[in-house]
Amino acid sequence: MAGHQVDVVSNGIDALEELDARLPDLVLADVTMPGLDGLETLDRIRERHGELPVILVTAQDLRPDERRKADAVFAKPIEFEPLLIAISRLVHE
Repeated sequence: MAGHQVDVVSNGIDALEELDARLPDLVLADVTMPGLDGLETLDRIRERHGELPVILVTAQDLRPDERRKADAVFAKPIEFEPLLIAISRLVHE
């Protein structure tokens, strides 16, 4: 995606296992995932990997406290130009 290497997993548990094996520069997660949802996955990422940037994607209305947990939140349908700008900003901070 736009010159970035992308690894895909299908759920939060697989994502956490992948992160324990190898940390990427950023995580892009859907809020609605089977098993462990994106918000719980984000909480566990924060516990295990501190400041790893996380962007959430959702079709839901998140509460302000849920939105603040992520480095950025994008509503579906996603506008890719702003997403790519956020990715670039977070990866290069």
